[in-house]
Amino acid sequence: MEFWQSGRVITVLMLAVLLLVGTGLRRIGPIGRLGIPASIIGGVLGLLLGEGILAVLPMDSGTLEGIVYHGLAIVFIAVSLQTPKRKGRTGGAVSFALGIAIFLNIQAIIGLLVVLVLGLHPGLGLLLPLGFEQGPGQALSLGKAWEASGLVDGGQLGLIIAALGFGWAIAAGVPIAAWGRRRGLLSQEHADSATGEAVGAASKVGAPGALDALSLHLAVIGLVYLITFGIVAGLAKLFAAMPGIAAMAWGFHFIFGALVAIGMRTALARMSTEPILDNQQLSHIAGLTVDVVTCAAICAVQIAIFQANFVPIVLLTTLGGLITAAAVIWLAPRVFPRAPFEHGILLFGAATGTLPVGLALLRIVDPGFRTPASLNAVLGSAMSVPLAAVFMMGLLPYAISGWPDSYPATGFIALGLFFAYTVAIFVGWRFLGPMTLKGKLTTLWPEEP
Repeated sequence: MEFWQSGRVITVLMLAVLLLVGTGLRRIGPIGRLGIPASIIGGVLGLLLGEGILAVLPMDSGTLEGIVYHGLAIVFIAVSLQTPKRKGRTGGAVSFALGIAIFLNIQAIIGLLVVLVLGLHPGLGLLLPLGFEQGPGQALSLGKAWEASGLVDGGQLGLIIAALGFGWAIAAGVPIAAWGRRRGLLSQEHADSATGEAVGAASKVGAPGALDALSLHLAVIGLVYLITFGIVAGLAKLFAAMPGIAAMAWGFHFIFGALVAIGMRTALARMSTEPILDNQQLSHIAGLTVDVVTCAAICAVQIAIFQANFVPIVLLTTLGGLITAAAVIWLAPRVFPRAPFEHGILLFGAATGTLPVGLALLRIVDPGFRTPASLNAVLGSAMSVPLAAVFMMGLLPYAISGWPDSYPATGFIALGLFFAYTVAIFVGWRFLGPMTLKGKLTTLWPEEP
């Protein structure tokens, strides 16, 4: 009996049940036609039945958060271990990195404008990019830290905004995916890559007593994650006197995991003339993890302190969701040379509901992760770290530091800094990245000639 007392096993089993229920509900006509992923349906159901609302399902929030934290790293590692197709570089990863950075700033501008007009704590507005792009963990952490400067219930406000970000990713992302399918915007790379793909040696029938193919792939992923833990723990110890940097190292564990996985993939390629790992096996592992992480992330959100802050929260998230959706649709065909729609739907999900939800949306239009979108998202996320660090470690602290004594002056200066950084990224994108300003600039998605 003692093995059941922690609640972790029950929580994992509840996630399995929610995924099955989501699969069943997906067979209902209207839901099936929309193409909503079973993981998102299960997650929303778990959120409604969990402790935050109806308190029917016995799920441990700490276990859910742990699944989200570690699952994100596993997705990055599984995707990074895949052998990329031998095609020329198109700058998709660069565009994804710049997209992450530019939406952080756009959402910060929206948030600051709202709170300046309403005369509220700047932290409430700046929780918009944190909750939408960085997820419940970052929003909770910084919201809690800003409580010391006067942001009442900052941690809970961060979780609420993150929850509404998931809502926007689902409510807008699924119709956008359906719109793209109807307009024929999906890439033809799905069919091209489904045939003639090399099968790794690990997926072939091995000698008696050898590890099963799935076991071997999971073992390699485990080794990569163990090395990642050693690196992150070492960095945290090195910067123990600087808690902010140490915490950031733990927060960006998935980036280090992706980098270690790329190194491992290179080392394994030199050990054998044929692939040791199989892309299909790794794709299945990534897909499984995305399903579980997406469901757990939505279930983990705690809904509280909403009624007292209804107007500013709804205003923030509505403006943030609408502007992000329009900007992604405008940017995608102009900055992603290959599979622009798949990249765009993934970027929208990442900019509203964090990367796991973006990957879940991608699976609607690219179920097997056949286009380069998923890999470019991993590489782009790693490349975005320096750009995001300027935002997280420079602009955010400055915007909060002057409250309330030097406000609104500090707020307007911070607004100018966010705007200047956005323009700088856009200019760099235009001249150094793969941006092509084709079609009328007033057209959201220009028609192909």
